[in-house]
Amino acid sequence: MFVLTGATGGLGSQVLKYLLRLVPPSEIAVSLHNPAGASPLISTSGVELRHGDFTNPETLDEAFKGAEKLLIVSYPSIAHELRVKSHINAIDAARRVGVKHIYYTSLAFGDGSVTAVMKAHLDTEAYLKQSGLTYTIIREGIYSESYPLYFGFFNPGQQNNVVNVPGDGAISWVSREDLGEGTARLMALGGYENQTLLLSGSHQNTLTLQEVATTISDMLSRPITLQIVSVDEYITSNRSDNSPRGSEEFLRAWATTYEGLKRGEVARVDPLIEQLLGRPLKPFETTLRETLGVAEDGGAIQQYAK
Repeated sequence: MFVLTGATGGLGSQVLKYLLRLVPPSEIAVSLHNPAGASPLISTSGVELRHGDFTNPETLDEAFKGAEKLLIVSYPSIAHELRVKSHINAIDAARRVGVKHIYYTSLAFGDGSVTAVMKAHLDTEAYLKQSGLTYTIIREGIYSESYPLYFGFFNPGQQNNVVNVPGDGAISWVSREDLGEGTARLMALGGYENQTLLLSGSHQNTLTLQEVATTISDMLSRPITLQIVSVDEYITSNRSDNSPRGSEEFLRAWATTYEGLKRGEVARVDPLIEQLLGRPLKPFETTLRETLGVAEDGGAIQQYAK
């Protein structure tokens, strides 16, 4: 039995979609904190729907019961303690009910990262390694769809041609769909016990933010300028009361991401995902063009990192 968490999110929904092509739906259960919010894919695919809330440990034993393979998709919060505690709750429940193999979706920044976004992942990885459970840590690459989060919250629908960021470096971009399929294939294939894996983009998909600016300029036929500024200037230029991502607390924490970029933390390329897929990855430029089109048509630009 496969049990998936996070299956209504951007990554988890892709994992479910591709896992359904590899194993019968009768062998899959989906654990949701709000079962009433199940997607059409979940509702119509024949998978078992269970209630499991990372912040309510009492629900998790029943949600994970009978799982041979459990996918823990990282909890969607920037609050470090809440995120780590949620993951610990899931790991502890998996141990109580005898889950055979945990797959945890970590992030590509890796060991020794200076970024705030990686800290909860590293703490979770450490806890999982000492849990006594069989695990596979999947360091998921940086979503191509999430480029605005790194590119100064750029919105092509607004006529702002200057993007302020506190640093630059290469990013090995990979589409969320490719990551979802790669993760599903890992789970169906088995193996990789007690290993930490990287599902990165390809060499062709590795671009700096300056190269992203050049590519967007060409696609939009207007000059987009990347400007390196201080952290304080970055915060001032992006401060907003209309979004949690506009708070000074978030922006100051997120600014550490650019230190990671400068150190090359997400520039590493690993061939594993292309080996799993048996094909080349979706080009970053293709995803970028699709995302730019969505934003220009008034789509929900804030969904890029979901």
